[in-house]
Amino acid sequence: MKYWKAGAAFLAAFLIQTSLLNVINIKGYTPNLTLCLVIVLSFMYEDEMYGVVFGALFGVLYDICYSSAVGAMPIALVVVAVFILIIREYANIENIINLWVVSAVSIVGYYVLNWLLCFISGNPIGIVFALRDLPWTGLYSMVVITIMYLVLIRKVVKHRKDRYFR
Repeated sequence: MKYWKAGAAFLAAFLIQTSLLNVINIKGYTPNLTLCLVIVLSFMYEDEMYGVVFGALFGVLYDICYSSAVGAMPIALVVVAVFILIIREYANIENIINLWVVSAVSIVGYYVLNWLLCFISGNPIGIVFALRDLPWTGLYSMVVITIMYLVLIRKVVKHRKDRYFR
């Protein structure tokens, strides 16, 4: 994948997240598409830093447009991307169970870190209130991450089914 394609994917996710996704929510819950892209691209591409670069860029853009504290989302996204890049050394990208475990830890870590950074900057919202929707938002995000993974895995690993291919 080239950087311009990843940038176009992040731009599309940003535009869909902030406009169209609120219309097609499921019982009021929506996934964080920027976080989903950071997780999938950081997990699948080890040589490129798509999640770090575009997570920081679009995190700042999202915070400028929609958040009370600028900096919490990009810092949380970069920390998640770096965590995934470190964990990726020990995980097999062809096994979807590894993706689900890394994604679940990353989603919870992102929301806790984002809350903590906003709390430090003066936001009075408590952690219970901030994380009350996490199970459903996380589940919805896991479905989106799985779909992205199944679409992209064919291009990343050419001979996925052949266990003797090197």
